[in-house]
Amino acid sequence: MLSAAVVAAVPYGCSKNGRDLPEPINVDPEPEPEPEPEPEPQWTPVDVIKAVKESGLVKTMLSSNSYSNHSGFVVTTMQYVDYDNTLQAAFVMQVNLNDESIALANSVPGDVTTSLTGGREKLSSQFKRFDSYNRYVLGGVNTDFFVTSGDRIGDPQGVLIRDYNVLKGTFNSTATRPRCFVWWTAASKQVHINTSDAYSSVRASVSIKEAFSGGQFLVKGGKATSFTEDSVYGVHPRTMFGTAADGMEVILVVFDGRQEGYAIGVNYPDMQKFMIACGCQEAINLDGGGSSTFIVRVKDSPIDLSTRFKVVNKPSDGTERAIGPGLGVVALDMLN
Repeated sequence: MLSAAVVAAVPYGCSKNGRDLPEPINVDPEPEPEPEPEPEPQWTPVDVIKAVKESGLVKTMLSSNSYSNHSGFVVTTMQYVDYDNTLQAAFVMQVNLNDESIALANSVPGDVTTSLTGGREKLSSQFKRFDSYNRYVLGGVNTDFFVTSGDRIGDPQGVLIRDYNVLKGTFNSTATRPRCFVWWTAASKQVHINTSDAYSSVRASVSIKEAFSGGQFLVKGGKATSFTEDSVYGVHPRTMFGTAADGMEVILVVFDGRQEGYAIGVNYPDMQKFMIACGCQEAINLDGGGSSTFIVRVKDSPIDLSTRFKVVNKPSDGTERAIGPGLGVVALDMLN
């Protein structure tokens, strides 16, 4: 009993023979593993080829192709025979503005930033002027109708804001040719489309970073609109702009036309069907005819390559036309 008591009395840090023992080691429990980060939401663009085939526009799809030269950016081209047995050629850009590396930017003849000086310039040349590794142009289309006579040739028919600078703050609208404008802020890349009569109230309520104009609505709330213009049933080359429901996905479309044996062009009802098939909740008509231009950057081409931009469509003039303003899809900070 005595030896048991002695053993029990030996404190930690001492041995029975008086030698020090190491202090007991306190082992912390294994830290909880960090939770796995939530996966980034994956963008699933509309399968435009499939959607257009099912839209009631296509009798026979002759050729089609989709490709991408940057995340959040898909290009689709197609040629088909419609139910009037005429040839059509369409070109589509889908842009995911939820992708932090991608944005929209207006282009202007002369790359002016504070005031319009008049004049026209080919879209490929406009893109070359403001293309840089901080604003690397992936592609784009023409936008607003432009003045064709007088000393202001090339100026847009509607408002144009570039980097907060109001280059033009009025609309040349008529009762039978109403106009819309497209805008977004620096705080959000979300794209909005309003009729021209809302311009003053929008300007008073938010700081618009960029805006451009076009014709009337083709699609509103995902449905085809009615028209007041007298040219809606004529078939011509066309350019269109649309957004998905939240304004964070943009669809740019060009139709070629006026070229027998290749492409005839489309009227407003077929434009509406096409934009709805592409997933647009809202869409407007832009300048068409010989101005319709669809440009894509040659993949991975540097900013000093003179042939870095390719006109993918076939403009009805037979060559790229000098135009008024355009819209570029740009990748941000390509050096990072």
